[in-house]
Amino acid sequence: MRFNSFYYLGFLTIVVLLYYLVGSRFRWALLLLASYYFYASWKPEYLLLIAGTTVINYFVAVLMARREEKRRRRKFLLISLASGLGLLFVFKYFNFFSASIQDILRGADVFVKSPLLNIMMPIGISFYTLQTIGYILDVYHGRIEPERHLGTFAVYVSFFPIVLSGPIERSKHLLPQLQRENKMAFSYENISRGAKLIILGLFYKLVVADRAAIYVNAVFANADKHSGLTFLVATIFFSFQIYSDFAGYSYVAIGSAKLLGIDIMQNFNRPLFAASIKDFWRRWHISLSTWLRDYVFLPLAYSFSRMLKKERYLSIRTDRIIYFCAIFVTFFLCGLWHGANWTFIVWGCLHGFYLAVENILKRKTRPRLLNIGLTYILVLFTWVFFRAASIGDALAIVGKMFTKPGSLYIPQGSDIVAPIYAGMAILILLAMEFKQEFFPARFSFFNNERELVRVFSYAAIIALILSLGVFDGGQFIYAQF
Repeated sequence: MRFNSFYYLGFLTIVVLLYYLVGSRFRWALLLLASYYFYASWKPEYLLLIAGTTVINYFVAVLMARREEKRRRRKFLLISLASGLGLLFVFKYFNFFSASIQDILRGADVFVKSPLLNIMMPIGISFYTLQTIGYILDVYHGRIEPERHLGTFAVYVSFFPIVLSGPIERSKHLLPQLQRENKMAFSYENISRGAKLIILGLFYKLVVADRAAIYVNAVFANADKHSGLTFLVATIFFSFQIYSDFAGYSYVAIGSAKLLGIDIMQNFNRPLFAASIKDFWRRWHISLSTWLRDYVFLPLAYSFSRMLKKERYLSIRTDRIIYFCAIFVTFFLCGLWHGANWTFIVWGCLHGFYLAVENILKRKTRPRLLNIGLTYILVLFTWVFFRAASIGDALAIVGKMFTKPGSLYIPQGSDIVAPIYAGMAILILLAMEFKQEFFPARFSFFNNERELVRVFSYAAIIALILSLGVFDGGQFIYAQF
């Protein structure tokens, strides 16, 4: 059941109606039933996996809270981490590491056939695994009390708007909103706000992302046939495709939850206008970047600071060594989390390298638009590795960009409309976000005081969705991760 389908909109309407009709004591049961039905619509067998993850982490958290000694609490923490990360490794990374080891041995003239598993990765496993790990770590460190109601906790793990691709919610933010005594009353403001976010999300996905995807897929699927100039344009289109695809999903997810009176954290904040790589990660995939900061980077930095006692090592300040080590490990894991391919790891390490260089260089005073342009170029370079099928393809594409610009690929016949419509959609997106970024207090279309202006604005964006949208564009990109 895709977010960008009429089937989902019908399902969501029924859930919202029933949510406000049933008593507050039973809302958790409705949400759990709806979430499991939604997840089962992809592959029913994997319900056992998400249910098993829920039961293990529920009892681990409850038993952990009863132990005061950190040594005993740590045993339960390890059980949770081993089960969650173990399942993630088997389904997502086993074949990758097995094939990589085989390639390394082959390079050493040792020919061993590594085993491969013929299994499909459960959709959403990367997201709900991080969400449960965050919950367990919060309980372990005493930041929250464990959720005692199994049904409420099951909803937290499987909540249908976010189970596939986030945002990755925090337990202390989402769990209180899912309590079984939730008495959230029907609110026109929530319904209106939720519906507007869903409309905006569908515009990002159907009009911008899926239109750009037509040209991007045509180019990257035939990497040996295209010039450097074509790849430059395709990569620019891809930067808008992946942003609009994932931001579109996030808007639909946040809007769907808002219809139920539930607040989900913001996941994007106009990253196209980031003025540095650090600023980019404050704006891009915010739920993941803050999760990595709190549960990976900061604990690593603290551990390194305890090990490194001197002020300098090899004439390098210790605080910089700590930052470099922690940031590289964090972004190595960030890349690996995105996919079982070396292209994603290189993408993550490039961002780690950028951040390390930013940490060294003193910030120069430059016009903000120049900083935005430089940041976009740096990020654009990394998208080549994110989109390419292999490291070899990525390096060949980069080589063509710098040495063989050639001529621009222009589709023939009726296919010419795809890049034209994509370009139009991107310009509309840029105009919308430019206004929000630089002139937020000026005249507003979507939040205007006059109802006629608001209605006209949303009618216009719905008309764009119906006239330019691609309704057979398929699943959201981040659902693959």
